[in-house]
Amino acid sequence: MPPVRIFLCTYRRPRLLRRALAGLLAQTHSDWICELHNDAPGDPSPRTVMDELAPHDPRFVYHDHTHNWGALATFGHAYTGGPEPFASLLEDDNWWEPDFLAASLRALALHPSASLVWANMKIWQEQPDSQWIDTGRTIWSPSPGASVSPLLAFSAPELLQAFDALHSQGAMVFRPERFRPAPLPTSLPLAIIEPARERAALGPLLFLTTPLAHFARTLGTARDADPARWLQAKLLVAASFLQNVSVPPAAYAAMWAQRRAQRPRDTGLFFCLALALRDRSLLRPAQWGDWIHFILSAVRHPRRLARGLSFRRDQPEVWAWFVAQTRSLSSPVASATVLSKQIPS
Repeated sequence: MPPVRIFLCTYRRPRLLRRALAGLLAQTHSDWICELHNDAPGDPSPRTVMDELAPHDPRFVYHDHTHNWGALATFGHAYTGGPEPFASLLEDDNWWEPDFLAASLRALALHPSASLVWANMKIWQEQPDSQWIDTGRTIWSPSPGASVSPLLAFSAPELLQAFDALHSQGAMVFRPERFRPAPLPTSLPLAIIEPARERAALGPLLFLTTPLAHFARTLGTARDADPARWLQAKLLVAASFLQNVSVPPAAYAAMWAQRRAQRPRDTGLFFCLALALRDRSLLRPAQWGDWIHFILSAVRHPRRLARGLSFRRDQPEVWAWFVAQTRSLSSPVASATVLSKQIPS
């Protein structure tokens, strides 16, 4: 039996599927099985691409969905894994370097208690003419002065998990029995599926610092187009963490500085958290520029702010799930990573 099952998910993007599939076929570790899931009933293009690039390849199992499952259900199926000890999710817009699977399986063999391993990713930007430009950036980079080894291990809670996921689901290999949390709420916003699953992971999370995969920043996005719902999603992740985990002041100030340096500035979330949690101490690292930026935003978009702050009332099931998972973390104190993450979407 192969050691790893790949779940390759696609929806009406044959050009991107071709690139993802070519990267899978080029893997130096070739002992795998792949479920190719076409979530667009009636679209024959995924089978055409598979038959062209991998004719009669017995490692592929093709699944034509009889109805549109949607991203949440499709990903949920992937996370159940298969009979193999390891599994991986490959979305059609991302692709892997040839050594991705081999390096990931080596890392997991060295750490039998780890939930998963993920690799750094190069960020590519889609252009209006459907071409792609290498931005020259990676999702992860070392903090100034930090010495980073090729393989790092993280144990929750990490401060960054208050605002995002550590791992990238498009560049990971996981152990299904350690990365299969209780069923996610059906109303969970797709934009925060990675932080949600990671909040419930068992065991360390391993990180390969070498870029072994590619992240496609597409012109379209799965992020909710409603900015108020997007704010609610971010507050569900952050407020549940900060309400239940203690954060060292120096580490929290460093996170302020990192988000202040982003363009556009992204410190407004901290003001929303202070309001939601009624905790003025969260604003101690704020500078005048942060205050001015937040006040101007609140004046321009008062309804967005009001709706965003109603995240617990509007999403009670998701809020309760995040709180329960956060309270079950092994430590009540967050540590701070030596890496910084470029939010790619």
